[in-house]
Amino acid sequence: MAKLTSIDTPEELEKYLEDICDKYPNDFSAYIKAVISKKGMSIAELQRECSIDRNYIYQIMDGSKKPGRDKIIAIAIGCRMSLPECQRALAIAQEGALYAKSRRDSLIIYAITNKKSIMDLNVSLNEHGLECLN
Repeated sequence: MAKLTSIDTPEELEKYLEDICDKYPNDFSAYIKAVISKKGMSIAELQRECSIDRNYIYQIMDGSKKPGRDKIIAIAIGCRMSLPECQRALAIAQEGALYAKSRRDSLIIYAITNKKSIMDLNVSLNEHGLECLN
């Protein structure tokens, strides 16, 4: 923020915008690609871990499909995102952030922070009478 507030010229602003565009993608598929690359995963590995149909995950990754909130959460769990990374993915996709005072979201937050699998999360959701990730 300090760097942004110290900008005085349009040229400096353009340089700043170019810099952040490369470091902080605002496109969902670009963000996921950056995260899985950082974690050393392939799209095929992500697909296996998040239990999303192969064709659908590739459509998400090429930007032709926009995933819903549950798919984003499944992707976050599949590539072992941290909670801030998951919240960022939800924000980029313009989906609701995880809310700690929601029973369902609390179980999701617990699963993310404790690196649980989607299967473990769905068992927990089911045990509490809540909707599983779809």
